Amino acid sequence: MLKTRTAAGASTRTRVHMGFSKVLNGACLTVALCFAAAPLAANAAGMDERRQGVVTSMFQENAVLTEEIHRDFWAGFEDPNNPSTQASMDRLSAALKNSIQLERAVALSYKASIKQRKPVVDASYDTAFQNRLELLRARKLPPDTALAKDKAFRESLPKVAKGQSIESNGSRVVMNTFLVDKSLQVIEASYARLERLFNPVWTPPKAN
Repeated sequence: MLKTRTAAGASTRTRVHMGFSKVLNGACLTVALCFAAAPLAANAAGMDERRQGVVTSMFQENAVLTEEIHRDFWAGFEDPNNPSTQASMDRLSAALKNSIQLERAVALSYKASIKQRKPVVDASYDTAFQNRLELLRARKLPPDTALAKDKAFRESLPKVAKGQSIESNGSRVVMNTFLVDKSLQVIEASYARLERLFNPVWTPPKAN
C-alpha cells in the first residue's frame, strides 16, 4: 500500500497499490490498451505541468527516482495534511489504483489466453473497466477513448490466443508469456518508485 507521511513523520495515510505495464518501443506492452494512466491521474489531482511530467516519467521502464527529482516534485507543495492537498491526493490515488487494476487485468487476460489457446478475459477486468468509466463520469470527461481501448483489447484476445501479432503504436508484436511476465514485473517496479515519490520524506531505494 502507498503511504503518505508528513515531513515530521507524524501521520500516515494509506493510499493505493500502483503500477504500470511495461513500455515496449515507447508503447504500452498491452498494445493499444494503454489506458493513459499518467495524464488522467495527474490531471485528476490538479497537478501542474511540471509535476505531471515527473509522475509520467516514473511510468517508464528503467526509470530512476533520485533525491533531486523527489525534492523538485515536492518543492512548494502544501502540507500533506492540508484538506485540499489530501483531496487532490485522493483523486490521484483513485485514478492510479484503477490504472494498475486495468493493466494487471489486461496482462492476466493475455497470459490466460495464451495458456488456454482461446480468448480469456480475466475476472478482474470488467470491474476495473466499469470503475474507469465511473471515474471519467465523475470528472465529466468523455468515455470515447476508454471505450475504444476496451474494444481494441477484446478484439486482440483471439489473435493473442492464436499466437498472431497485434498492433502496438504502428508496429506488430507477438505476445508471449515472457513479455506478459516482464510486464507484471515492471508494474511492481513502477509501483515502488511511485510509492517513494508520493512520500514527502525522501526514502532511498531498497538494495537488491
